[in-house]
Amino acid sequence: MFAEGVAVADLVRSAVLDPLAARGVQLVVGMQDGEGVDVAPVVAAARSAGVSVALWPMLANIHGRWASSANATRWSTHVRERIAELGERDRLPDELCIDLEPPIATVRELVSRRWSGLRPQGIGPATITELTRCIRELAERQIPTWAAAVPLVLADGDRGGFWQRVLGTPIDPLPLSGVCAMLYSSLVPGYARGLLRREHAETLVSAGALACVRRFGPRARVALGAVGIGALGDEATYADTDELARDVAITRRAGIDDIALFDLGGAIARGPLERWLAALCDTPPAPALPRPSRRVRALLASMAVPARVAERIGG
Repeated sequence: MFAEGVAVADLVRSAVLDPLAARGVQLVVGMQDGEGVDVAPVVAAARSAGVSVALWPMLANIHGRWASSANATRWSTHVRERIAELGERDRLPDELCIDLEPPIATVRELVSRRWSGLRPQGIGPATITELTRCIRELAERQIPTWAAAVPLVLADGDRGGFWQRVLGTPIDPLPLSGVCAMLYSSLVPGYARGLLRREHAETLVSAGALACVRRFGPRARVALGAVGIGALGDEATYADTDELARDVAITRRAGIDDIALFDLGGAIARGPLERWLAALCDTPPAPALPRPSRRVRALLASMAVPARVAERIGG
């Protein structure tokens, strides 16, 4: 369960931690540089409650917020400093999530101008070296690192990383323990400007989950949502827990049981929390996967074709 912008006072409450512990749900705590939030009490309280904790480090928005080729060194420095502080206090997390997305300013442009704001970010060797070094240092402390990934990278071929290079978000070259594709169906109708509806969004969840399994095998994970708004501030959310349950059923049918939910703050505000956790944890696989419409097939092809062409020409 991702927790972004949730107050520490809420994260240490037994009313929050006990339901997570009862269902074996990991707490993924957002930790943004410059906010001055001390996550050590959260780690301590979660440990006492029997809840696994992953840290989700982010930079200030002016520096891009999420990890990418634009800020790999700064992001790694932020992680090293925070992990060193937590280590000195015996409050190391169980895992770490590296959120690989283009800088938030770029994402805002993409959302507001569709694709006109997209400029290839590129991935230099220094980016891969820096992020790999940071991940290996975490592994030496027994902290596995997994990535939250933009769904476009699922369209990359096995021998190329076209969308990873365009977005500046390396996935394939990094020694990650898991790759969590962010398949937020509630965002689709709004960001598609009415071209896609809820039923189309569900087929995209299906296609994304299947692609994640094909690309990453046992490392495949999926994040569903959204329950609450995120960093952009205008994200559409699930209408109810039934929509989450349908996405969970589809994801499980596609072969993925390691499912995250964005986010805890929304689930608390739109509680009871237990209803959202029940939809996340208790929903069985769907009897069959939804069949994509022509519109959805055309959209998926528009993402896959550039990657295949780039792979064939070696670009």
